[in-house]
Amino acid sequence: MKKNFPENSPAKNRTTVDNLESRFDAGKDMLDHFDVSRAVLSHGGARPGAGRKQSGKIRKTVKLSPAAVRRFQVYAKRKKLPDFSAALEEASIAL
Repeated sequence: MKKNFPENSPAKNRTTVDNLESRFDAGKDMLDHFDVSRAVLSHGGARPGAGRKQSGKIRKTVKLSPAAVRRFQVYAKRKKLPDFSAALEEASIAL
């Protein structure tokens, strides 16, 4: 059963879930209805220790011919290196 409130009753002008959006769209100030001093940011932002650990290396884009890529892949397999990048780094040290 829906309650009927008198015209000047504070309950009639009360902000509810149903009329909050329409009041906002009408350009009314909604901050009066919220206690912003107690606002809590519940998620987001940086956390200590989060993310990928630094490897101490920098990312560079290098264009190689398909033959050079095959040579580095064979080199990595022969030396039992974990990946193409490790093969490229080891071969550059050997220069």
